[in-house]
Amino acid sequence: MQKSHSMRAMKAGGLLLAAFLVMAGCAPTQVQQVWTDETYAGGRLNSVFIVVLVSDSTTKRMFETEFARYFKYRGIKVIESFMEVEAETFRQKDARDAVLAKIREKGSDAVLITRVVDHRTIENVIPGMTITAGYGYGMGGASVGAVYSFSGPSAPTTQSYSHEETFLGLVTSVFDMRTEKILWSIQTETRITGTAQEEIKPYVAIVADKLFKAKLFQ
Repeated sequence: MQKSHSMRAMKAGGLLLAAFLVMAGCAPTQVQQVWTDETYAGGRLNSVFIVVLVSDSTTKRMFETEFARYFKYRGIKVIESFMEVEAETFRQKDARDAVLAKIREKGSDAVLITRVVDHRTIENVIPGMTITAGYGYGMGGASVGAVYSFSGPSAPTTQSYSHEETFLGLVTSVFDMRTEKILWSIQTETRITGTAQEEIKPYVAIVADKLFKAKLFQ
């Protein structure tokens, strides 16, 4: 009898752990909004100039290179801005005109721009708890739950603690260079679980999947 209750307790504990792991493994990037210009009738785009507006040069280069990889795979001509535009140019008052001039010089018919629109940090407080082993009886007989009628040995009570979570809001948009009008845009929020560079690949994968489903490019 005791062995049966012990096995049930272990099974219940395993289910709780599995549920926790599922929650902990939720995708760090959540799509908040996707917009497409349904009136666009300019035909498929063949080339794109990629601009990621972040201050860190390494992050910018990694971001643009990762985006470029997806376009190149589909045979689309792509140019990364870090290879053509000096970082200082983006900090100047006439940055927009200078970058547009470079894009036209290269003959790109579209520009993809990624920018940060929000940055927030929240503090989560995790209360302490006592893990109790044992078993109880429900209406249908013996049962295992989070609280037991007959308690066995308990683990020490854990101390409460707090940890911070950082969230980054990003918008990636595609513009038609002929009209300078926006054709497609996606807004997301990413929970930063590691370094900023570690979040680049999963973010770009999500954005690229949504973008190419819009069928703006060949």
